[in-house]
Amino acid sequence: MKCKVGKICGGCVYLSKSMEEQASIKKAQVEELAQRNHLKLRVGDVLTAKNTTHYRNKVIVGFAKNKGKVYSGLYAAKSHRVVACQNCMMHPDIVNKIIVKIEELVSSMKIELYNEKTRTGLLRHVLIRYAHKTDEVMVVFVTSKKMFPSRRNLVNALVKEFKEIKTIVQNVNPRNTSIVQQDETILLYGDGMITDELCSLKISFSNRSFYQIHSEQCEVLYDMARKMCDLTKTDTVLDTYCGVGTIGLTLASSCKSVTGVEINPEAIENAKLNAKQNNIKNVKFISMDSTRYMMEAKKFRNHYDVIILDPPRAGTTKDFIEASTSLQPKKILYISCDPKTMMRDLVMFRQKGYMTNKIELVDMFPFTEHIESICVLTKREIGNVNKKNYKR
Repeated sequence: MKCKVGKICGGCVYLSKSMEEQASIKKAQVEELAQRNHLKLRVGDVLTAKNTTHYRNKVIVGFAKNKGKVYSGLYAAKSHRVVACQNCMMHPDIVNKIIVKIEELVSSMKIELYNEKTRTGLLRHVLIRYAHKTDEVMVVFVTSKKMFPSRRNLVNALVKEFKEIKTIVQNVNPRNTSIVQQDETILLYGDGMITDELCSLKISFSNRSFYQIHSEQCEVLYDMARKMCDLTKTDTVLDTYCGVGTIGLTLASSCKSVTGVEINPEAIENAKLNAKQNNIKNVKFISMDSTRYMMEAKKFRNHYDVIILDPPRAGTTKDFIEASTSLQPKKILYISCDPKTMMRDLVMFRQKGYMTNKIELVDMFPFTEHIESICVLTKREIGNVNKKNYKR
C-alpha cells in the first residue's frame, strides 16, 4: 500500500508490510518486552482485522497555511508540524469529505488559525468522531477562546451538506498544552452525542469520552474479554477506568452485577444513558477516581470477584495495583494499548501475588506500530509459584 505523505506523516509505519508481517513483528515485540521484564509468558498470535483501512472512528486534524492557502492534515511524527493530507486511507470516506469541506469553509470565511508559537489565533484543531454501524458523525471545533466568529454560518453549511452530521460542538482550549480538548464544551448543533452499535448494544458517547478506535476489532476484543473472564451468575464485577461503560455493559448479562468507576463525570453520564437505553439493570456507574474507590471499598469490606482495568497508554499506578489486589478478587482482567507499560505493571502485580501465564493480542491499529494486549491475572502464593512460568 502506498501513501504520498506516508514517510513524512509517520502514522502508518508498516504501510509496506502485509498483515501477516505486521502480526509477526508485533508479536515478537511483545515477546521481547516480556523477556526484558523477566516474565516468561506465552504470547498468542495476533488477531488481525478484517477491515484494515478506513477504520478510525476518531480523527484529529490540524490546520496551517502555505503561501496564504489554508490546508489541513495530520501532525508529522514527534512534531507539531501539519502535513497536508487529504483522503487518508485510515479515515472513513465520509470523514475525509467533511475535512475537505471544513478546510474550504475555514478559508472562505477567513477563520483565523491558532499559532502555537505566538499563542494567537482561534482554530486549533478539528476532531471528528464516527459511528461505523449507524453512520452518525460528530464534529468538534477546538478553539483557543469562546468568541467564534462565523460559527453559525460554518455549522449551517456543514449540516446542510452532510446529513450524517448529528451534532457539532465547540471545545475551548486556551492552555499552552499538547492535550487537544479541555473541560469547556459549547453545544452548537444537535445534542452533543452520537450513537453507535457495539456487541449488539446501543452505545452513545460525547466529545471527550473514550471509545475504542477500531469498532469492529473492539467487538473482537470484548468477546475475548468475556471468554477470559469466564463469569458465573454469582460473580460481581468492578470495571475501573470504565469510560462510557462499554466493557461492563457487554459483561452484565453473564454476571450478578457490574460497578463501573470513572473519573470523567461526562463519561459516567454517557454510561448511565447507555445502561438505560439497553435496559440493563444490574449495573451502576460512579464518577470517582478508581484507586480511591477501591480504597473505600476495602475500608467498607466490599468484595468483587473480578476487577477489570483498561487504563490509558501510560498504564496504571502502583497505588492502583495495591488497592485492587488488596480487595482479593478471583481474577483481574487487564487490557492495554501499550505492552511496554503493561509489562511494567505485570511485574508490580506479580509482587502482590497476581500473575498470568499468557497474553493475547488484538490488532486495533493496522499499519501502525501499536497493538492491544489482554490477559487475566489470578492470585497465587508467591512462595509456591511454578518456576517454569517465571524467570528469576
